[in-house]
Formats: sequence, C-alpha cells, structure tokens
Amino acid sequence: MQSQSISSNTPTVKAPSFSQAENVSPVRDFHQCAAMHAAQLVRCQYTRESKSQFRRECLDHLKASLESEKKASA
Repeated sequence: MQSQSISSNTPTVKAPSFSQAENVSPVRDFHQCAAMHAAQLVRCQYTRESKSQFRRECLDHLKASLESEKKASA
C-alpha cells in the first residue's frame, strides 16, 4: 500500500472571504444546495411522476432561497 503525499508545489486553495455586506446566508445556501441535489436526481429517475417530483422539489428550494434573500435584505 503506497501512501500519497501532497506536493509542496501544489497551490493551496482558500475559501473566498466575504465582507459583512456580502455575507452569504446559510439558509439560502442550504436551499440552493438542496435544489442542485434535486436537479441532479431528476436524470436518475425513470418514471414521469418521480421526475416531476424532483423538479417540483428543486423549484421549491429555489423559491425558498429567494424568499430568504428578500427577508435578509428587508
């Protein structure tokens, strides 16, 4: 079994830093991630009903993320 090591030439990736005005809402982030997950699951479904269910779930999460954005800016 061979162990893998990270090369010292590998650049480190930093998470983006946001100013207070650009603070990303955890609620919005959750709903957008859930929407992406539901959208990815659509292609794995065989029946029209299950595809529709995941499309509906995706849209519901996108709407919820927009609502949380409106509440945060109000």
